[in-house]
Amino acid sequence: MHNIDTNSDFWNRYKEDIGLAKQLGCTSFRFSIEWARVEPKRGCIDPSAVQRYHDILDCLAENGMEPNATLHHFVHPGWFEELGAFTKDANIPIFVGWAAKAFELWGDRIKLWATFNEPTCYMFLGWIVGIAPPAHFVDLIGAGKMLQIMLKCHTAAYHAMRKLPGGEKAQIGLVSHHITFLARGNGILYGAAKSMANWLTYWWGWDVVDHWMLTGEFKWKLPLVGDWIVEQDPAGKPPCDWWGINYYSRCVLHWSLQPTNFGKEVMTDMYYPVYPDGLYHAIKRSSAYGIPMYITETGIADALDDRRAVMIDAYFKAVLRAIGDGYDVRGFYYWTLLDNFEWATGYAMKFGLYAWEPDGSIDRTFKEGSRPLVRFYKTLPDTMPELKAVVDKAREQLGSDLWARRELEEEGLLPVTEEDVDQPVGVFAIG
Repeated sequence: MHNIDTNSDFWNRYKEDIGLAKQLGCTSFRFSIEWARVEPKRGCIDPSAVQRYHDILDCLAENGMEPNATLHHFVHPGWFEELGAFTKDANIPIFVGWAAKAFELWGDRIKLWATFNEPTCYMFLGWIVGIAPPAHFVDLIGAGKMLQIMLKCHTAAYHAMRKLPGGEKAQIGLVSHHITFLARGNGILYGAAKSMANWLTYWWGWDVVDHWMLTGEFKWKLPLVGDWIVEQDPAGKPPCDWWGINYYSRCVLHWSLQPTNFGKEVMTDMYYPVYPDGLYHAIKRSSAYGIPMYITETGIADALDDRRAVMIDAYFKAVLRAIGDGYDVRGFYYWTLLDNFEWATGYAMKFGLYAWEPDGSIDRTFKEGSRPLVRFYKTLPDTMPELKAVVDKAREQLGSDLWARRELEEEGLLPVTEEDVDQPVGVFAIG
């Protein structure tokens, strides 16, 4: 049991933590604005919370960092949940009101906004497997309706923010979780694993949101039933100025439906292996939206800190490879600065660049495995033309993948590419 009341306390130690990010070479800082802090009771704005976010923005400006603010990262006020939250169309104006209020308060100081972080992850954890609030279990019908309303909220909030003074200067995006699933093999024993992988990619992955982004049509399918919800937005494709890619890996299922891996792939402390090629493919697929992309989350749970360095090197090189191929990737945010509370896994999963323990035994100690990120942040240029020139020169010397595969092989972390398996990765058709 982990107590959330014992935490790393960014709220009060933000100056210290932003200073740590500055030491890494960060030029941008992604954070969420906690709706419940700002509006603890409906219609009642807490001026102390408003001021604290101004203080945080002041600190970011003093340290030369561009803020990237998220309006909803899995949590919202209790009073909103009591009203039904994202289960009722009638509540869409309430979220839109929150988005508009946030923009009125801080819009002149923040250019990059995200309406939501990972709508499909929020839906899957809270409505299908039930390990996060509101803890519904296999509520497939409710899950689809909730996701549909959340995406409607994005569209409505986007238009509302754009109409406000200064809204024409804002860049309003959406952050999505990019994970795919596939079965470890093709024999008869893997029939259930293949079916499960297809549905997990469809629900938890990005197939539903991808189709919505490309067409403006929300389509929700159920096993044995087929299409359950089909609704086309008359306005067409949803408005979005930039796309946030949260990518960690792809998940391989054993015939027993337990997580596994391929060949020499090394597992992280979570349920998936180190798999840099998937990040490149996520960028390639997301480029179809025709808007700038940011890697808004990637990282590794690695309590021993013995895989972090090679993971960062390989994943960053996957992004550089994409930039070299002409894809418009504007930034790379690592998850996360400090070891923190990771939802259902509590404090057990150590993603941080700095170590922190809830018992106070370790407090913001730099991890040696974080050094490759510092090297990339501090040595690579910030403008796209300069960065692409550096990538092109490096590829002439190291090859198209910037020597990433060779380094992984030397570390015993042999990656698997699509050519190494006999079924496509992350592309499934569900009838």
